[in-house]
Amino acid sequence: MGLIDWARNLFGFGKLNKETTPAGTIEKEFGVQPAASRKMDDNINLWWSLYTNHPPWESCDVRPLGLPGAIGRELARHALTEFSVAVSGSARGSYINRQMQLAAAKFGINLELGLCLGGVCLKPYPDNGRVLVDAFTTRFTPTRFDGTGKAIGGVFESDPVRQGKDWFVRLEYHDFQTQEDGSTVYVVENRAFRSGSGGGIGAQVPLSAVKEWADLSDREEIELLEGPLFAYFKPPSANNIEPTSALGVSVYSGPTVDLIRQADEQWQQLRREYKTGKRRMLIDKAVMDASQADDEIYEYGVFSNKDFFQFINPEIRDDPLYNGFQRILQRIEFNVGLAFGTISDPQSVEKTATEILAAKQRQFVTEKAIQAAFQSTLDDLIYSMDAWCDLARLVPAGAYSVDYNWGDGVLDDPETKRQDMAMDMQRVNTLLMSRKQFIMKWEGVDEEAAKKILSEIDDMDEIVTEPEEEIE
Repeated sequence: MGLIDWARNLFGFGKLNKETTPAGTIEKEFGVQPAASRKMDDNINLWWSLYTNHPPWESCDVRPLGLPGAIGRELARHALTEFSVAVSGSARGSYINRQMQLAAAKFGINLELGLCLGGVCLKPYPDNGRVLVDAFTTRFTPTRFDGTGKAIGGVFESDPVRQGKDWFVRLEYHDFQTQEDGSTVYVVENRAFRSGSGGGIGAQVPLSAVKEWADLSDREEIELLEGPLFAYFKPPSANNIEPTSALGVSVYSGPTVDLIRQADEQWQQLRREYKTGKRRMLIDKAVMDASQADDEIYEYGVFSNKDFFQFINPEIRDDPLYNGFQRILQRIEFNVGLAFGTISDPQSVEKTATEILAAKQRQFVTEKAIQAAFQSTLDDLIYSMDAWCDLARLVPAGAYSVDYNWGDGVLDDPETKRQDMAMDMQRVNTLLMSRKQFIMKWEGVDEEAAKKILSEIDDMDEIVTEPEEEIE
């Protein structure tokens, strides 16, 4: 089976699952060690449990708030608020651009997953004349990184596939290997295994055991590739679990995990305060029929005096509990690089204009680092798309260029922009700024384009101001 067929069979790999491919299976089948140690695997499982809102401290008394997912969404949303990418320069560039626009619809989700789980792998594959992209988290196991920290080898695990009454999974190994003559080839190997409906690796079986994989080859070798046929993103922060590891870590790894636990527990205390602080009336059950009373208010009993009743209206201590909850949220925001008020109550703490700017600046720096890391990943994704154009003969070869736009993110405040534009318009009216400079700044164009826009405006002005012909 050719390259196109085994690539097409990867469709559907992207299902999220906390199970990772066993290290022993990878070493036995492909002769390589996973890059993740047991300690890193344990942390990845912890980050997964937090992201899916089932942390270890979840109980009947403590219901998680979903803060980990909210953190990832906010960081991804702010980083991609003004994002756009355009590939151009040739027919090849235009084709890749169309594929990138299709993939870009899921970049927000992809980035959120990568930030929360410590990494995400984007893997393109040809499909009916298109190049689609699947995202892998725990079903991708990195096995090798180059000197720059970029993943260049790894194992992909498929979703379980049912054949009759049995279930199967497939492992696909990617890496560069040096040949006897010193040349380097890109190797792709496939193995099939028995599994269960929820995943897992059992006994190995031939690829022909599954109809969709029957024509797949055990090994493919591809020459002249300069990079892998996948792109791996990891958060731009140091690995505080294993400092010497090339693997990424979750944005809420380390001490932030305990802060999230504290926030969940503090919120539960606040809820308990409201629940136990309800008004109550103690009353003899002979005075009122319990079936006709509001059990939320009345507490019935047998008292010595049948006319006895007592109204209980406890004082609710919600302010200190709520303020304590907000302090924890703000500590979390600080740790993950979010501005205060992103997930905490913006009104919970009075801040000066300088403090607000400092908080925004912190998030701006965080966003820029995330954007730079994700742009590098997208460069690798575009390269692998370009490689598939050659391998699958999708479109003729041609040079292309890539333009990214990220905007100013959190610092790009609409009201500030409006005020700045109004001030520049005053400068134009007082001849302190030329019309050309104004257009170049606010339209984001070069000098030649600004001159063309001005010429069109002047032509329109002449048409509008031209006197009407007199009617005889």
